[in-house]
Formats: sequence, C-alpha cells, structure tokens
Amino acid sequence: MYIDVITGFLGSGKTTLILQLMAALSSQEKLAVIVNEFGDVGIDGAVLADRGGAEVVELTSGCICCTLSRDLVGQVEMLARNYAPDRLLIEPSGVATVSSMLKALRSLRLERYVEAIRIICLLDASDFCRLFVENRLYVESQLGKASMVIINKTDLVTPQKIREITDIVTAINDQAKVISTSFGHLPLADYLAGEERTAVWTGEPDNQPDSLAPLSFAHELEKVALKCAFPLDFQALDSFLAALQQGFFGRLVRAKGIVRLQDGRRLLFNLAAGQLRTEFLGQVGMVGKIFLVGRELKRELLLDYLGRCRSEVQSCE
Repeated sequence: MYIDVITGFLGSGKTTLILQLMAALSSQEKLAVIVNEFGDVGIDGAVLADRGGAEVVELTSGCICCTLSRDLVGQVEMLARNYAPDRLLIEPSGVATVSSMLKALRSLRLERYVEAIRIICLLDASDFCRLFVENRLYVESQLGKASMVIINKTDLVTPQKIREITDIVTAINDQAKVISTSFGHLPLADYLAGEERTAVWTGEPDNQPDSLAPLSFAHELEKVALKCAFPLDFQALDSFLAALQQGFFGRLVRAKGIVRLQDGRRLLFNLAAGQLRTEFLGQVGMVGKIFLVGRELKRELLLDYLGRCRSEVQSCE
C-alpha cells in the first residue's frame, strides 16, 4: 500500500485536491482516505464520502499528530486488513507537523502493510508569504520533508508572486517536484511522476526533534463548532456569509460548513485567507454543521446572526 500524506495549512485546499485525485484515481486503483479535522465537527469527511470512489475514515476531536496518533496507526492497520487499498490518502489537520506524522506512520505495526510513504505539501499562493513570515520554522519543516510541493490558488496571485514562492520552495528543498495550479487541478501524470523517488518505509525513527505537538500557535486559536439542524433562508444566509468574510464575528483563520436551505438543497461554504467559496452538494448524510477557527470569536453574536437565517422557528445548538 502506498501512503500519500497531503499536508498544508488550514484552507490551503487539501480536500479539494483529494476530491480531484479520487475522481482521477478511483478507476485505476483501490483508494482509501483518512481525514483529520482540527475541531470537533467533521465536515470534510462528509464531503469526501458524498463523492464516492473511496473508503473514507474521519478522525475528529484532536490533531492526528498528537492526541490521535494512536488512532491513526489503528485506522491505517484496520484499512490495510479489511479494505486492502492500493493507495491511502491522508489529509491531516492544517496544523499537523510532518515529522510527527512520519513518526506515527513508521510504527512497526504498519511495516507489513506499507510499501512507501510520500509527503505532498499544498500551499495557498494567496496566503503563503504571510504564513512563511509568521511561522518560518514550521513552513520550512513541512517543505523540507516533501517530495512534491503544489502551489495552489495561483488564480489569486500574479505570475511574479508564483515565481517568488517557487524560489522560496526550491531554496528550502531543491529535490521536491514543484507544480503550480488552481482549484486543486493537476494532471494525474504529474501527480504520479516522481513516485520512483519516494523513500520506501524503513522503520527508522525520524531525526527531527521528538515532538508530537502541532503547529505552536494552534494552541492560541479559538474554535467554535455549531450544529444547525434547521433549514436556512438563502438570502439571509448570503448576508451571513458576507458578514463572516468581513470579520464581523472575529479574526477568522478558517470557516467552513454544510447547511440545508429551505428549498432542500445542501450548500458547502469555505472561507480561507479572506476568500469565500460555495458550492451545492448532493444528498450528503450530514448537514447543519459549521466550524470556525480564529481569535476573539464572538460566539453569541454568531448564534444570534445565524438564527436570523432560519426559515422556520427551531433552535441552534
């Protein structure tokens, strides 16, 4: 079994990339996906399961590189035994560290199942420079372990900015294959190229500091998870999302959710680096969940504002 770990900070587009890979690979390989949410409310797992083409396992209520590291090893072992995928895609939370991921995946319990582990680092071109300046050591550690770096959301920046980011990446890791793209689109041949350079599982411990902690400032981030079972009025929801984007409810780092509209449709929204994207989903089993990460979050104001969006009188927990 090949393991591809798709790393990237909150909102870099990991789920979108995995959806693209599932569509491209599912006819050729037997796939499985493990997705780890930073918060208590799982959203990405429902989106991935809705599209089909792979066995999806979701880990919530913690970071996959620390409190859930044992769960990760157990889930990989379970998938290998019961599902036997050709390839396992792992989407860690946007604050996980690569060295900690490798420490868990190199468990002796997994040696018999894992043929190779590949680290693929996804960057948000519109937010990379800020992240690099504020968290340089973290970014360098992520890029240093990657065999492929995908510069995503290039539609939001200039060609000069893409060149600048590429120069930074190659200065840190000149062995990594660097690809620029938007919306997670990339040719399958480019994604599979370079697998021959992937290091085979060795069972040797990682040489990085013995730390299972996620990104340091993640402990400073506030999280708000809401369950909203009632259907929402579309126009009112549009106003709510605009207020969310404008920072009305606090200094947001990331916001996402799946909500049900009064006409029965399901809407997925994602807010990252100030950019809001929405799309309608099929009949996903899970709806009515919203998750926010940031600082100085105004939970009560958020609940009050969101309550105005409901199209019938019910409660929001």
